[in-house]
Amino acid sequence: MEMPLVSIVVATYFPRKDFFEKQLRSLNTQTYRNIEIIICDDSANDEEYEKVKMMAENIISRFPCKVIRNEKNVGSNKTFDRLTREANGDYICYCDQDDIWLSEKVERLVNYITEHNCTLVYSDLSLIDEKDHIIHKSFRKSNFRLKHVHGTNTFSFLINRNSVTGCAMLIRADIAKGALPFPDYDEFVHDHWLAIHASVKGSLGYIKEPLVLYRIHSGNQIGNKRLANIYTLSDYVYWRIEKQIDKYKILIDKLKLSHIQRKIVEKQIRLTKSRLKLHQRFTLRNLYDVIPLFYQDAILFVFEILLFSIPDKYSRKVIELLKS
Repeated sequence: MEMPLVSIVVATYFPRKDFFEKQLRSLNTQTYRNIEIIICDDSANDEEYEKVKMMAENIISRFPCKVIRNEKNVGSNKTFDRLTREANGDYICYCDQDDIWLSEKVERLVNYITEHNCTLVYSDLSLIDEKDHIIHKSFRKSNFRLKHVHGTNTFSFLINRNSVTGCAMLIRADIAKGALPFPDYDEFVHDHWLAIHASVKGSLGYIKEPLVLYRIHSGNQIGNKRLANIYTLSDYVYWRIEKQIDKYKILIDKLKLSHIQRKIVEKQIRLTKSRLKLHQRFTLRNLYDVIPLFYQDAILFVFEILLFSIPDKYSRKVIELLKS
């Protein structure tokens, strides 16, 4: 029986040469044999594109590989959007420019998704620094707030928090292409959008062993950052409450949700609006309206009660403490 084709799609933007070389070599040593590699350079720089193209041609020898470019810089979401359209495989793996994949990564993900008939499967990751030293053996264990969900009932979790890291997942191509076009980056990062879309369509699979060495360094777009873009209470309210309401509305507008799934999203909209009212006016009545948040996420509930009930100058210090 012919092996399904896996498209590994790689987005690059001025990659550090040594990191990118290690990433490419880890792709070239994959044990799974039916792979195509498509690289899209988003630098909009002739010299940079030629560097990426030459490195790919010199390192990738075991699989077909093509390098394309964006005529202007469009960011990671739009670059992965284009790569998803370019992919010819039955499955798609999304790849960054500075990690290292274990050689059996693709093979294990394909075996799992075909055996369990999932829409998407992902694994844990190990965290490494700029010198390839392991910082944490398990991404999941490095962050007490991170929960790697899987199974048939992941939608209600994923609409609030992502647990699927793009470089650790493999997704059915029809599911990924059905999620096009990807939203803007400040609405949903591509991996979060794909995870939600996959959860709407079916079940998610999970491999608890790390299959990727995920590099944490100063140039990471996301990495292991806590409260990114948030420095003040106003920042928090905008990014974590007001923008969250907008995200829920995008889900209703752009995804074909079941009646139950739509009700889940509408319930979250009401709860998030209650959180906003509590920030605007801290009263017992408004506090009562956010009690459902306690049963959904007790830590977040306590954090917001603290944040909204103290003077702004102290809330800033609390945010600084959590970011450190």
